[in-house]
Amino acid sequence: MNSPQAMICSSSSSRISFLFYGVVIICLTSATVSASYGGNETDYHALLSFKSKIIHDPYKVLSTWNHSFHFCDWIGITCGKRHKRVTVLRLYSKGLEGSMSPHVGNLSFLRKLSLVNNSFQGSIPHELGRLSRLRRLYLNDNKFSGVIPTNLSGCSNLEELQLGGNKLVGSIPKEISLLRKLSHLVIQDNNLTGGIPPFLGNITSMEMFSARWNPFGGSIPDTLGLWKSLRVFYCSGCNLYGSIPHSIFNLSLLVNFSLPGNHLTGSLPSEIGNQLPYLEFLQLRDNELTGVLPPSLSNCSKLGYIEMSNNSFSGKLTIDFSKLRDIYLLRLQYNNFHERGEADDFRFVDSLKNCTRLVWLELENCNLIGVLPISIGNLSDQLTFLSLAENQLFGSLPSSIGSLVGLTTLYLHSNRFKGKIPTTIGKLQKLQFLELHSNQFSRPIPEAIMNLTMLIDLYLDYNKLKVIIHQGHGNCKTRLIALKNLACNVQK
Repeated sequence: MNSPQAMICSSSSSRISFLFYGVVIICLTSATVSASYGGNETDYHALLSFKSKIIHDPYKVLSTWNHSFHFCDWIGITCGKRHKRVTVLRLYSKGLEGSMSPHVGNLSFLRKLSLVNNSFQGSIPHELGRLSRLRRLYLNDNKFSGVIPTNLSGCSNLEELQLGGNKLVGSIPKEISLLRKLSHLVIQDNNLTGGIPPFLGNITSMEMFSARWNPFGGSIPDTLGLWKSLRVFYCSGCNLYGSIPHSIFNLSLLVNFSLPGNHLTGSLPSEIGNQLPYLEFLQLRDNELTGVLPPSLSNCSKLGYIEMSNNSFSGKLTIDFSKLRDIYLLRLQYNNFHERGEADDFRFVDSLKNCTRLVWLELENCNLIGVLPISIGNLSDQLTFLSLAENQLFGSLPSSIGSLVGLTTLYLHSNRFKGKIPTTIGKLQKLQFLELHSNQFSRPIPEAIMNLTMLIDLYLDYNKLKVIIHQGHGNCKTRLIALKNLACNVQK
């Protein structure tokens, strides 16, 4: 029979054994949990918090975010190989709706965060400023509101910040200028005000700045001339006024330069073509710019896109387009390119013959006076749109116009053309829009026009034309009338 003392010792031993095995089980469980989290529960819980703020996941992309998978294997997640910490959170165009959890700021190893083209709303968490390793932050094309967080200055390694296409308000915070590694700042399509602040010039690493379609107001700061690495500058529709600072034209690496739809005044520097040798895209339409279009633009040999329409440029158009072999779009309409006393404003057409990539040529309402040269037929066979309407072109329309077989649109109305419409116009089998009205064309309408089967709109009214319908062309007559192209001064 066991003594009471022996029984007490046995009972104590049992309790010790129970506690020992319990501790072992807890340790094993913790080890298992730790293994499933890759040794880091902070990232795991931060991601679950992110998921909890999503109210709509139409493609079920977050269905893998559960205990059955290690979080490094969840859709949209990339982890570092060594520490198994989240380095990339990328959920591009997944139809996600909800807000962004502030716990994303706990993903301390995060280098890239991309939630582009979803429906995230609410404010951008200021906790993102904790992500000191973050290099790329892409939140564009969502429904974020509120202001740009000042705490983003804590992302000291940030190189690309894209917040465009949201509902952000307020001004650009001064703290952004502390991001000395920032090369891409995209804040377009928001409701930002307060102008383009001069302190942005302190970010000398800037390569791309896109702020278009914000009601900024104010002028363009001269300090932006410190962006010596700048390649892309987009500020259309920003309610900017004043002249373009000369320091901007010293940014010799500029490739795309776009400032349309503002209230900019002044003229372009005469040496612009020598200052910007890499320029490919120049868009200054819908401003109040004056002076001549500098002939030095001929030296921008990489230019492909020139849009200077709806300004007050004047003087003769003397750009040598023969040097611009890559030009594909030229829009200069609604300016005044006539020099007093001369009537040969179309000499520049000869220099366009080497522009074999030209697709669009628009010179409507430019007060150009003269005869359209035969060399018009030497333009690119890639040309689809040609408008010389509302000028003072006189003489006959060259038959060489029929060589532009790629044309889908030809606007020559409201000039002083006379004589017959050349029969070669029937070669333009791709034509959909042809406007020759309000000229002085006479004689019968060429039957070749009847064979332009792709025509949608044809306007020949306000000329001195006759329509002669031969037997077998009854359907063509019906077609012409249906297209509303016969009016006042047309005789049958």
